[in-house]
Parts: sequence; C-alpha cells; structure tokens
Amino acid sequence: MSPLVWCLLLISINTGSGSMECPTTDVHFEKVIGLRPTSNTSQQMLLYKPRGNAADEPVTLDCIASCSSKEICQSFVLYYDTAECYWFEHGPEENASSNVTDLDNNVAWFVKTCFKIDKPCNKSWIFERIPGATLIGNDTKILPGKTRKECQQGCLEETSFQCRSVKFKIDDNEVVPSAQLRGTCILSNADRHLLPTSYRISTFDDEYFENQCTDFLDTNNTNKATRNEFCAYEEYDNVILDHSDVMFRDKTKEECQNLCDQSSSFNCRSFSVINGNTNRCLLHSEDSKIHGPKLLKSHDHSKYYERARCLNINVSCSESYVTVKYSPEIDFRGKIYMQGYSENGECYAVGQGKQTVVTLKLSFLTSQCGIIKADSPYNRTLLSGSMVIQYNPLIQTQSDRIIKIGCIFGNESQILIGTGLKITSSLPNKGSTLLNTSSNETVSPVVEMKVVDLSTQQETTDTQIGQELQLQIELKEKTNEYDLWASHLIAMTEKGDESIFLVDDRGCPTNLKIFPPLKKVVENGKRRLESTFQAFKFASSPIVRFSVIIQFCPKECPQIQCDDAGRKKREMKGHLFYGVNRNASIKTNFTDSENNSAIVNQMPLEYVMLVRDPNTHSDRLIVGDNKLLVAGFNYDTNEVCMDYSLVVGLTVTWILVQLIFIICCLALVRRYRKHYQDEYLRASMEEIHKNFGLGFNNLENRRVRWADNGDVNVM
Repeated sequence: MSPLVWCLLLISINTGSGSMECPTTDVHFEKVIGLRPTSNTSQQMLLYKPRGNAADEPVTLDCIASCSSKEICQSFVLYYDTAECYWFEHGPEENASSNVTDLDNNVAWFVKTCFKIDKPCNKSWIFERIPGATLIGNDTKILPGKTRKECQQGCLEETSFQCRSVKFKIDDNEVVPSAQLRGTCILSNADRHLLPTSYRISTFDDEYFENQCTDFLDTNNTNKATRNEFCAYEEYDNVILDHSDVMFRDKTKEECQNLCDQSSSFNCRSFSVINGNTNRCLLHSEDSKIHGPKLLKSHDHSKYYERARCLNINVSCSESYVTVKYSPEIDFRGKIYMQGYSENGECYAVGQGKQTVVTLKLSFLTSQCGIIKADSPYNRTLLSGSMVIQYNPLIQTQSDRIIKIGCIFGNESQILIGTGLKITSSLPNKGSTLLNTSSNETVSPVVEMKVVDLSTQQETTDTQIGQELQLQIELKEKTNEYDLWASHLIAMTEKGDESIFLVDDRGCPTNLKIFPPLKKVVENGKRRLESTFQAFKFASSPIVRFSVIIQFCPKECPQIQCDDAGRKKREMKGHLFYGVNRNASIKTNFTDSENNSAIVNQMPLEYVMLVRDPNTHSDRLIVGDNKLLVAGFNYDTNEVCMDYSLVVGLTVTWILVQLIFIICCLALVRRYRKHYQDEYLRASMEEIHKNFGLGFNNLENRRVRWADNGDVNVM
C-alpha cells in the first residue's frame, strides 16, 4: 500500500453531531498536527481571518469559537503561516477514497468529535494526534481490535491509572472506511514529556495521541499536579516558535510566563517574547520537540522559552567541593557531566538505573571541570558551571538537559559551547562492485548512501540535534537479478574513538529510541533502504560518521525479522522492515549459514555530517536556601543577579572605551604641545628681530636707492 493511502488513513475521526447523534456537551475538538487538504481542494471555505492591525495575531481560539458556533462546521484547517482557517461540512475521513490530504508541518486540522468525559475539562481540544509518531515502551494497558474513537474513549474512561497518552497501530487489514479502521490500542501512564527519550517519529501506520485533560483526571491524588511537574523553561536566543495560539501586548517576560503557567484553554508548552515598541507575548500549545529545531524561526530581539520537566537534583556545597545528586525518575543509563568536559573522569558520573542516585562531586580548587569563580564588591562569590544530563551513555539527543549548578552568592555564569565548522563529505558515500549474473554477464551496480532533511527533502551534511532526517541507501541502477540489505551500521566520531551500533550484523536495530529499523522500498525497478530518525551527536565531537556494510543477494535477500519479545513477527504494511524490535531482543528468522550462502558480495559505505548543538541556555532554576541551579534574582536581599558573561562584556567594553578616550587625549595633548612650541619659537624670533629694528615683514626682498649708486635689491 502506498504512503499516500496511509496518509489518508491517518485522518479518520468519528465527527460530531453532523454525522452522529451526540449531545452538545459531548462535542469536543481533536487537534491533528501536520495534516492539511491538498491545494486543489475546492470544498474549503474561509472560516476566520483577522483584519487590519490584527493581521499578525494568532487565530487558534477565534477559529475554534467560529466553528463551534456553526453546527454545519465539522472540521477546520488552521494555517499558521497566513493566520487563517478554512472550514468543512464533513470530517476528512469521508473523502478517504480520494487524494485530498498532504503532510504539512505548518498546519493543524481541528475535527469535531463526540467524547463523553465524566470529569470537567475546559480544554479547547481534548486530544492532540501526531501521525507517524510513537512512544517506545511503557505499554501500561493493551486493548486489541479497537477503532481510534474507541481507543481514545478508553483512555478517558480509564480509572486504574492516569492515562496520559495513547499509541494506535493500524492492523494489517484491507482498505475500509477510515472511521472503521481497527488496530492495537496501547494506553500509557506516561507521555512524550515524561519520557522524552522514548518519543520518536515512526511509520505511517503508527499514531500518537496525547490526552490534554490529565490536569483534571487525577482523582486519587496519586500524582503531583501536571502544572507543578514543569518548573523550568529552556531559553533560546533570537528565535520564536512558528506556531502561536494566543498573543498579548505590552507584557514582560515574567508576565508572559505567568500567562503561560495559568493558561486554561489549552496546555501551554512554551512562550516567546518579542521586544520592540510593544513587547509581544506569544503562547504556544506546541514545542520544538514535535517537528525538530527547524520549527524555530529566527527573530531579532526575541527569546523563546520552552517548558522542561522538574529534575530531582540536590546541590550541596562545602569550602572545597560542590556535590550534585541526581535521582532519576526513569531508568537512567546515561551520564551527567560538566559541559565541555565529557571525557574528563573527574567531571562526569554514569547512571545505573531508575532507583540509583547519580552523584557527581566537583572540586572548587581547580577549574578543570569548567567551574567559574566570580567575586563581587560585597564580599560575595559565585562558583558555578553548566552541567549536561545525557540520557544515552554515548550520544547526545534533543531530550538531553543543560542546567546551571553551583553555590549561590549572587551572580550567574554562563558557558556556551558551540561550533562554527563547515564540512564537506570526503568519505566514500558511493560505491560499486562487480557481480556475475546467472547469464554469466558482469554487472556493476552503484550504491549511494545519503542523509536527507525531511523538511526540505534535500541531502544535508549540516543539521541540528533533534532534526528529522532520513538515511537512504539506494541501488542506483536497475539490477533485477540482485537484491541488497544492510548490516553493521555504526555511528562514530570523526576519529572513531567513540561509536554506537545502530544496526547489528543481522540487520536488526539495537535501540529503537535512537534509530528505527531499515525498511526496503522498491520503485520503478530500483531498490532503496531507508530509515527516519532524529539527529544526534557525540558529546566530544560535532562530527558524526555513518559506516555500513552493504550485501548483495541473488534475486532477493532472505526476509529479515527480529524477535518481538514473544509477539507476532510481522511485515509492516507496504514496506519490508529489517526488524521490529520493542524490547531489544535481537535474533533473525534464518541461520548464519543460510545468510552467508545467500551473500555474493559486500561493499562498505561511509557518510559524514555535522550535527550542531541547539541554541539554548541552561534551565533557570533556584533550589534550596543557599544553593542555586541558576541565579536571576535574590528574593531574600532583593538583589538583582547579573549574568557573568554580561558583566565581563560590559567591563571589557568600558575598559576599551576608556583606553580609546585616553589615547585620543594623549594624541591631542601631543599635537597642541607641538603647536604651542612652534608659536613660542615664532614669537621669540619676532622679539629678537624687533630689538634690531627688523620684523618678519622686513625680511622680504626690498628695493633701496643709494645716493651714489642707483637702485639695488637688498634683503
């Protein structure tokens, strides 16, 4: 089945009162992220568009109100780039037989749906659906053979635990009306915010639903309020999020943050502050983790703040040491280290699991771990540095956190580690080999490996952590008598001193959270292996090298399937996946001897790319009475704590200005001193000549008549 058909299947919804009997109180909206009708769809009608001076304001809530007031309006599509929305008399599933939808990261489709909710929930939409995404692991409750509507309603009615999210996987059945599609429904007591390392993009028959009403469904008080779970904001300079839902004018950063924290119409995940004639405050229901960092748009004189979960961190200080204790709430096998010192044994500590506290003890006596000391005129001292919580022991992902740690004495320091490298791949991303066919002919197939940016569909060698990418290995020529498969896919640093297995020697993925299975696509006689993943990097280097072994088989390679921890082995609809691994149990369905006998040749390929760190600052958190994670304002003494880099910058600027002023003064004094010396000499000469009856005017040539000798010229 083609990917386009799957796109159509993603959008099914049992819509509101127009297509079923549903009480008005049970009609709610569902937000489908990243789906829109095709440009040639003529049935869309303008629902709302701001006019005049309000043309730059977000329209999400206005569109929802307009559609709610129209009984005939069953859904609408919101275009974030033009701030307008168009409505439909039906849900998109009624047109599943025709090509009417496209994937687009700049839109959202809001659909009326009938949900019965026992507990009060005032959110403008009940579920957020992200097509082609999934949450690895944490399967709390499995409900097989459910429709999407039944799956979502089951989450709302669950009482044994708080259902935060739902995974829905379409079953292998024939094409039926979208609303009747059935699949495996998996309820979870976690979501992508609680388990950021488990959330990733997936295949077309995977869908991720996030319950927006979890704030109101915790009837047993078994869990802290969701609002309190997010006690920090990650800060990004000179960017804003492209998708805005509400805008306020003349608001400070603190006022904007309060508006986001107190938002009741939707779960505010982030906010942007634009400084100008009127300080604008933008609230966002999305964050940069959904579509990657390219959703952040450059904007001068602005800052973007994204909610980050609280961390169980305790910081204690002595005269010689600062001790950091991290109590992970998930199974933590990564490491914590000081930014820029990931390879120094004194500057990092490794996690041992969920219940094990990770302790990092840093010495103040040396600066080998990036501890910065700052003194103030009031006998106060700040010792602090930036610490990274890396969830994977080898590579960095967009889920990692950077926080400020140290002893609080009033100021805050900031360390920014970045790279300005530009690279061009000189490694062999193309290769060819000679194969003997059954007809004794020699063919030379060419295989190419490249990484494509999904947002632009162009090859890239320069990207950011978290960006959605696709690794492609393509057999360029039409060689119908041979097939290919890949093994030993490794990601490593530029020099190879750090590496991680992505696909093992059998063709199975080793960690689905980092790299999903390779799937085979056959188009026009050409064969291609591809896998969609999110960009990652190693802490010690921005360069990531991919190395893989390509192997050829006559006619067709044996089907490769990996154990699914006792679950049924299956081939994903429309594409052959090299392994469906949920619990990292790696085996194949054929023996090594069978595999080796089928291989006629193999070829190594490599690809190199640059992965940059996100443009983010440390989380701003204050913990304890005399300790800080990040300082900003001391409420006990009402003292404003200035950024250390700002103080240094202002000091250097002031010194430079003073030096320039002194140099200019010295130059002027020297010039006028020489001028006064010349004037004094001139005045002295005039005085001397006056004493002899001559002045400077008398030194010119003059004509004198002597009584006995006619006219002569004299001096």
